[in-house]
Amino acid sequence: MENKKLKEYLDEFKDDATLHVIVANPQDRKIYVPYELNMICDKGQKDPVLCIEVGQPQDMDAELVEAAMEDERAAQPELPKLKNNEERKEFLAKYREWPVWFEVPQAEETYYRYILPDGSAIVICEYKHYNEWWENKYVPGEPEGTLTVEYLLEPGYKHLHNCKTNQTALNRKLMEVQRNGQ
Repeated sequence: MENKKLKEYLDEFKDDATLHVIVANPQDRKIYVPYELNMICDKGQKDPVLCIEVGQPQDMDAELVEAAMEDERAAQPELPKLKNNEERKEFLAKYREWPVWFEVPQAEETYYRYILPDGSAIVICEYKHYNEWWENKYVPGEPEGTLTVEYLLEPGYKHLHNCKTNQTALNRKLMEVQRNGQ
């Protein structure tokens, strides 16, 4: 954020207004209670720096969770009217247009998530795969490729691993969501 934008934002409020700071990780639905806010002023410093000391993470309340979900929905492309399985497959194949939910750089995994109108979500995990038998022609194609794993997260799910699914189930879910007018 540029200093100019921050000044413009702060100028919208009275001089004696209290500054509230929210430190959050919306993807994990966690907030961190700020204990102390410090301005760092060192000689020769070119940019303003704020240091926020925080405590242990806490779960967001329902209102903050819903606000985070709305922000995430706004960042994803609109769900088109999908008339048949071919269109549903095409929608799922364009998962790279969805927002990145999280990444695991050590495993070269990227998780894309699309939140459906009924509160469930489709997650596609894309990961690198090395075909070690490529040189011996046991596996056709490139020695390194990209594979995917599909997940369907229903409200209240506990573990991502338990939500593993397949394209047929995702097609069915998309059809159900659109049939119910959600």
